[in-house]
Amino acid sequence: MVERIVSAGARVLEDSGYQDASTNRIAREAGISPGSLYQYYPDKDAIVAEIILRLIDDFATAITPALRAAACQAPPDAIRLILGAVLEALQQQTALLRALADRVPAIEQQEALRPVRGRLADFVYHSLAARRGALRHPDLERTTWMIVELTQQLLVRYVLDAPPIEREDFLADTSRIVLDLAYRAEDWTGQ
Repeated sequence: MVERIVSAGARVLEDSGYQDASTNRIAREAGISPGSLYQYYPDKDAIVAEIILRLIDDFATAITPALRAAACQAPPDAIRLILGAVLEALQQQTALLRALADRVPAIEQQEALRPVRGRLADFVYHSLAARRGALRHPDLERTTWMIVELTQQLLVRYVLDAPPIEREDFLADTSRIVLDLAYRAEDWTGQ
């Protein structure tokens, strides 16, 4: 029953957006009565919170292989691999991402994203620490924060805005920005 409700909630959000979603519409989409829905979720926001948690869990699962593979690569290749995996994961959920991004309060988004952002930040921090001598700035926290924030914003906006930039060009440009932010150009390989 929970699966039916959450799946129906995601479909309603994708089709109608957050504002037009209601527990009645979600119950109708799930093929159950509103009373049955309330036995599992007290309101629309509880359903949306569950959808966000599942979306983030799916996202984390999707990027984990890239994080593992990138750990053994030079910065240009590692960055491109991770950015590509994140972009792919976001593009898999474009409709739902669009429904949630502009309608769910930013504080709720940040709280829900905390575990994934933590994993990404840890990966970036440790990757930078391994090549500390090649960094533009010695402050690992500063550089890590800037990279995570910058890439998150660029990738999400790329998916939501669908600008007239080819995917490979976008990944190349974004990778170059990250490399320029983190490393001196002559030290990209870490050698």
